[in-house]
Amino acid sequence: MHVTKVYQSGENDINEDAYVLNRSNKIYAAIDGSTGLAGIPGYIASQTIQEALIHENQSISLFERVEAGNRNLAERSVTYYQENLGEVSTYEQIPRNQRGSTSIAAIQLERSGEYFDYIQAGDCMIFMQYDSGDIRKVTYDLVQLLDRIALNELVKFRSEEGNEMLNLKVLRKKVNPILLENRKKLNTRDGYGIIDGSEDAINHLEYGRIPMRRVKKILLLSDGLTMPINDLEQDAWLLSAQYAFAFGVSGLLEEVGKREMDDPDCVRYPRLKYQDDKTGILLEF
Repeated sequence: MHVTKVYQSGENDINEDAYVLNRSNKIYAAIDGSTGLAGIPGYIASQTIQEALIHENQSISLFERVEAGNRNLAERSVTYYQENLGEVSTYEQIPRNQRGSTSIAAIQLERSGEYFDYIQAGDCMIFMQYDSGDIRKVTYDLVQLLDRIALNELVKFRSEEGNEMLNLKVLRKKVNPILLENRKKLNTRDGYGIIDGSEDAINHLEYGRIPMRRVKKILLLSDGLTMPINDLEQDAWLLSAQYAFAFGVSGLLEEVGKREMDDPDCVRYPRLKYQDDKTGILLEF
């Protein structure tokens, strides 16, 4: 098996992504933290889950590791909130929109190579490629589905007369109410699953087991490596997977970065950030 990785900061000073290459336990993960609104930093969530997955205890399953990480995140969130934001005595007292959270795409290969277990939440994604060349999208990005509502409004507002030259910061303020409503839907039936330290987070994880029959490659991506596109109806995630399977995660990183650099105002390729943190892991068998 050959493993390659890319890991690159986006437009902010702190990289809230994390990754796991736990070869002894055959655990690999792309993790993408998200900061609460004027709240707890996302890197606390991503690093807490990273620590749970790199632990060397071989008797702990992938799901149990994430459960433990989620409990630790609740404890760390209370500590951070008390020291920096206000008085709380329990995790439940922290306002939902101020909680730091993290997306995840993680797998654990069975030692004989018969199958792998996976866990996914938020807007990190898992793809497979078979010997035939066919690509399988293992997971689904519900966050992107909600973000598209805000993006459509952003494009619509920018197209109105007199708004053509408005920068992204101004446009973001116009769609912030939509983004706030989207965030309220985390770990609900109408929203998306995310790891945030709550008990609801575990109930909204997507997880399972997939046989390794004729599997040639497995790809793990954070949403910073979603291919920038000019047609919001296109499947940007599938384009990312196709590019990574053809040219490697380094090739995908280069192409995404090129498109971002060519479009700093997010006009040609509508998006909510100029550059996001980027993590990709490719396993080839």
